[in-house]
Amino acid sequence: MKIFKFIIAGFAVSTLFLSCTEGFEETNTDPYNPVSAPVAGIMAGVQYFEFAEPRFLTWRGNIIYSSQFASQFSYNYAGAWFGADAFQNNQGWTNAVFDNSYKKVTLNARNLLRSYTEANDSNGVAVTNIMMSWFFQKMTDIYGDVPYTELRGTNLILENPKPVYDSQSIIYKSILDDLKAQMDAIGSSSKAIEGASGDYIYQGDVQKWKAFANTLRLRMALRGRDAFIADGEQTYIDQVINDCLSNTLIDESNQALLKRSETPLILSFLDGGFEDVFYGFGGVGSKFTFAKRYVDMLANNNDPRLKTVAEPTVNGAIYAGSAIGSRTQLDRDDLSNPTPLIIGKSTTDVADIVPVKVLSASESYFLQAEAALLGYTGNANELYQKGIKASMNFWKVSASDATNFMTTEQVATLAGSNTNQLKMVWNQRWLNSLMNGYEAWSLVRRTNLIPNLTDNTNFWVTQPNNGVVPKRLQYSSTEAVSNAKNLEQAIAAQGPDEMSTAIWWDRN
Repeated sequence: MKIFKFIIAGFAVSTLFLSCTEGFEETNTDPYNPVSAPVAGIMAGVQYFEFAEPRFLTWRGNIIYSSQFASQFSYNYAGAWFGADAFQNNQGWTNAVFDNSYKKVTLNARNLLRSYTEANDSNGVAVTNIMMSWFFQKMTDIYGDVPYTELRGTNLILENPKPVYDSQSIIYKSILDDLKAQMDAIGSSSKAIEGASGDYIYQGDVQKWKAFANTLRLRMALRGRDAFIADGEQTYIDQVINDCLSNTLIDESNQALLKRSETPLILSFLDGGFEDVFYGFGGVGSKFTFAKRYVDMLANNNDPRLKTVAEPTVNGAIYAGSAIGSRTQLDRDDLSNPTPLIIGKSTTDVADIVPVKVLSASESYFLQAEAALLGYTGNANELYQKGIKASMNFWKVSASDATNFMTTEQVATLAGSNTNQLKMVWNQRWLNSLMNGYEAWSLVRRTNLIPNLTDNTNFWVTQPNNGVVPKRLQYSSTEAVSNAKNLEQAIAAQGPDEMSTAIWWDRN
């Protein structure tokens, strides 16, 4: 399967912004005239950089930072390049997550939006706006207040090259309202978007994109619910959640999955993901393992997903993960490797790797289960069990093993107090979010699933976070030079530019 056959055309568009000098974005003269590139190529490029991420961002943003913050993957073992205290800031990596994400998505997305606007393709406009909303949700959840309002639209050259930082509360409400507007714009239309061959998620099917938009709204509404209520906007957020539950949401027939290349990669540093991080370097330094909490939760509940995601250890043939922040670093052979579903078999044997979960059916069901437990419509246990089954399907668990788990394990049925049932839903959603560290980290921050580290004898309880899961990443130092005034205003409004500063929706 030739995923991203238009990626070169899409990548050509990205050359517009790879050489930034002054200001937030600048463009260069390009001999290939990327502005007139086929819309399918622009679409493919936007989807790749937005949803899949190249190696450097996958490694720093998804694995080293967010997946360790969320206690899913770990680099805490003897010989690792990034061991010891995982709750530390590396400014170069932080810059890359901010700078590269903005540079490689926002300009191309505006170019795509302009292309659809000029072609009078209203469905294409709606889909592009939905993808923009997904991107800005991700960025604001990482940093808090970020440039947003002035980066949406169809202007390739920004009217203000030094965009203001919008507050997260404004961003969330704007996105929630805009997603509803895009759903209304699509309506009952079944007309595929132009350049559908570059849409590797839904192949131009706008009704599936409509369900995507609605599920994204539900994700954001539940995440921001406590903050909206605290700000006196319970009526608003209740209306949003009820509206989400009354419209089509993602299920296993329309989940947003992005399959990466199944054939050997020409440029692994560009297209490579988890497999390139794991196999692309000598020794054990880059070979991340599982966090102890992740392996233990699967093992303690006889969860059949354990054997599909993790390999037995070289030493002892058991399943074992590394404790985040532990001062004791085990030998790498005493810890489990990910299976080919996560890392393939080499940098060139990648056919077994599961798709990128942009928005999965299991997450949709868990979101609905949480809403039901909060008093909205729905059968919480039925939705919870659907979420587990969908996750097991995704992780290639056999039907017989899945059925056995659902019928014999206590964790497969909601029980106890409402608070306990919410925690069960959150834990299953956390298990399901493996390989999407950003979402796992957001869930952990909102729900306090990961206890603080307090034992400084056996764990790293050190500055700047003192054993507490980081609440955000620090801003890019590039912005401190090129957009200093607006950055300073954002810091003054949000709080110190530290990993311990809570963002707007983090009220617990």
